[in-house]
Amino acid sequence: MPHRAWAGPARAASALLLLLGALACSPDGGPAVTSPRERASLTQGVAASATPGAAFTWTCTAAGLKPRQCAFDGSTSTASATGVAIVSYTWTWGDGRSETKQVPTTKNTWPSTGVYTVTLTVTDAKGLTGSVSKQVPVGVAAPTNQPPTAAISAPANNATFAQGSTVTFTGAGADPEDGVLSGASLVWTSSRDGQLGTGASLTKTTLTVGAHTITLTATDSKGATATATRSITITAAPPPPPPPSGRWMTGYYAGYQQAEYPVANVDFSYITHLIVAAAQPNFSGGLDTHFYVDPVNGPIMAKALTTRAHAAGRKAIMMIGGDGWHAQLVSATSSANRTKFITNLVAAMNALGFDGVDVDWEPIDAADKPRVLQLLRDIRAAKPNAIITFPVGWLNTNFPGDADPWYAQVAPLVDQMNVMSYEMADNWGGWVSWHSSALFGSAGNRPSSVSSTIAMYHGLGIPLSKLGAGIGAYGSCWQGVSTMLTNIDNTPATVVASDNDMSFTNIMTLYYKASAYRWDATAQVGYLSFSSPTGPDRCTMVSYDDPQSVAAKGAYVKSQGVGGAMMWTINQQYLPNAAAGQRDPLLRAAYTAMQ
Repeated sequence: MPHRAWAGPARAASALLLLLGALACSPDGGPAVTSPRERASLTQGVAASATPGAAFTWTCTAAGLKPRQCAFDGSTSTASATGVAIVSYTWTWGDGRSETKQVPTTKNTWPSTGVYTVTLTVTDAKGLTGSVSKQVPVGVAAPTNQPPTAAISAPANNATFAQGSTVTFTGAGADPEDGVLSGASLVWTSSRDGQLGTGASLTKTTLTVGAHTITLTATDSKGATATATRSITITAAPPPPPPPSGRWMTGYYAGYQQAEYPVANVDFSYITHLIVAAAQPNFSGGLDTHFYVDPVNGPIMAKALTTRAHAAGRKAIMMIGGDGWHAQLVSATSSANRTKFITNLVAAMNALGFDGVDVDWEPIDAADKPRVLQLLRDIRAAKPNAIITFPVGWLNTNFPGDADPWYAQVAPLVDQMNVMSYEMADNWGGWVSWHSSALFGSAGNRPSSVSSTIAMYHGLGIPLSKLGAGIGAYGSCWQGVSTMLTNIDNTPATVVASDNDMSFTNIMTLYYKASAYRWDATAQVGYLSFSSPTGPDRCTMVSYDDPQSVAAKGAYVKSQGVGGAMMWTINQQYLPNAAAGQRDPLLRAAYTAMQ
């Protein structure tokens, strides 16, 4: 895949293995499976909630109970969506006493009759908690509950909003016994989009086009409810402009991530070229078109994507190679196998409806260079109108010699030379903590940025119009450091998770907090800084691209005359619960900024 970490000042190479799911090796060999954590990330998708839910029932009248004694059962409490087990149950009895149990059931005897506020707090194995409180009458009749009231003050009834605009919801709830209601006691729902959120006020920018009945439901501590409603209409946003003249927005779609972004949902509004990953050479010159799915369903998926791309007026390209497939590429392009391989390659492109091929040769050893050039020439000769794309690695400014003049020979043979300018930092010797994909700001102790890498390739004589700025739709999870530009030499600070685990979707779902967000005006990219380990991977800092930083990269492409932008992978930035037209925030930001 177009992903490769190059040496830092200590020339410590870093390369992220391409996830291949549980696909069995072909008869000719090849990578099959990845680490358990990576494999799990492919099948589990995005977690919904990271905290357990507390719940309990009680009785004060069951046989065998003493006077002023009640029995409690917290077994209906639920573990978090990540499946971490509940390990303790802490009961607060409302009279200054509390106790903690490892089992969900218990009994309590009060010294006097009355109505007590009983609180159950459950704690899971990761230390995360959830609580619930209820009023328990002990030795007295339960008071008659009075229902709450609910009212909506905004938006105005029958208001109309354009798709993507901010809609503010404001309301209130009150209860004779509980007083002012707040938080989860106030639930906002839409007849079209379901639950919108909780609390007295919230804003939404992702409402679906159409008529909505907005309902605010107020619930008191006894479960009594009241509702208030308003009607609003969301009108469709205008369609995006046509593709920018001469600039491309190329996005990779990975077959092993189709659960994250189903084929039928792919929105081509903000893509000019879709690259489907991946078909793979074998040692004898054959081509396995599994696309990281399987030999039957992989081609079906690819054909569906090319058909949908063409219906939208876009181009579809077949990726070959990627990290881990070097030996197969070398063998397939040998003098004995090259003709057979080219024949199989063109046949697959024609059968599946591809407009071109993405040649992802990693790594490129000195002995490979003549072979790579010949492969590109042979593809062009066999299919003159094919679109040929060629991803290249980012460059370390401390080693200008890594800008190999050989790439100037590649440029005339391809249509796009896209830079894999992401995952460009780690605890490499001499580095400070730095962004995964800084646009600007490279220096001796942080020698990476999108702009410096493109400048180094341009310095070889490669036209800017042939180069593409790479955008990673995922970030880097750091442990041991929480701010950028921190000296991390001889410390355990390191990146512990990136591609797949740290997808933009996962970051926004499992890690993002507005209070943790920081914007680096020099690097033109944001990150999250935490005071304690956060999320499933226990990150203390998360470096990632968001719509603001991606828009900055798009503006750079436009202002500098760069050919376009590339994203690995579009699956990882898809927000399935957002409104139509809002589900591809990174693609949309890049595409729009390049207009």
